[in-house]
Amino acid sequence: MTEANSLPQAARAARRQDGLRVLVVDPQPESRALVKAALRSMPLVDAVFETSSPQNVVSIHNQDPVDVVMIDQNLPAGLDVFQAVNDIRRQAAAAQLRFVLMANNLDLESRRKSVECGILGHLPKPFDLRGLETALRDAVGKVSTNHRDTLNKVRRIPFFSEFSDLELVRLLKLCHTRKFQAGEHIFHEGDHGDRLYVVLTGQIELVKARESGPEVLALMNTGDVFGEMSIVDAQPRSADGRAKNDCMLIELNAGVVNDPNDILALKLFRQIAFLVTKKLRAYTAN
Repeated sequence: MTEANSLPQAARAARRQDGLRVLVVDPQPESRALVKAALRSMPLVDAVFETSSPQNVVSIHNQDPVDVVMIDQNLPAGLDVFQAVNDIRRQAAAAQLRFVLMANNLDLESRRKSVECGILGHLPKPFDLRGLETALRDAVGKVSTNHRDTLNKVRRIPFFSEFSDLELVRLLKLCHTRKFQAGEHIFHEGDHGDRLYVVLTGQIELVKARESGPEVLALMNTGDVFGEMSIVDAQPRSADGRAKNDCMLIELNAGVVNDPNDILALKLFRQIAFLVTKKLRAYTAN
């Protein structure tokens, strides 16, 4: 009996409105148990299901609908995780499922392949609760998929001036393009830092909590980049990032940058180095 079948139908419907229903796909029982236990401790998760094979996903979803499938990259011999996800998504009943890829080595190529087949969340292993929550929110978050419109905006941003159109298209496939409403937080002070942001439209306030009250440290406008220090040192955020008005951001994960064998990653790191140097010079000049 699955977890949801132990509840009356009305109760299942009520729970579905409250949080996420997650299916864990992992051939290793110990690994499955670890992920399930972590998921059940999270307030945004209502129900957790499990299977050892991606071939069972659609039948489980048909019986007890789920929102997110967390699938391990290391499947049984003969099964490719990206092909498995494509096969699942081709079936009408599962077309709206969101996916998180779990992997011991989330390199740039894995991220590229996963985005191409519709996986928006990534969970490096071993993981912590913060990383797990981030992966789930990435999978179900507000993501724009209109790359043509985004590409036209990106071409005009100095941070991307060294990239060709082909490189920008590839980069956009590896990034999230997010929309935030006025007053919504992008991150909070103290959050783990593992991504930077580029402002496509709107304005972002960087706000520091003081004893006298919140202090706006900086206002980020179209074309500005913030959060880049987290790519370098992975330290907690030193301030809140908050949308001053409705805005659109490119979100770039550290995993996209930290691949020394990829020319795109090297170019990105070079641009980050220039950006950090420019900000340091401006700071010392003042």
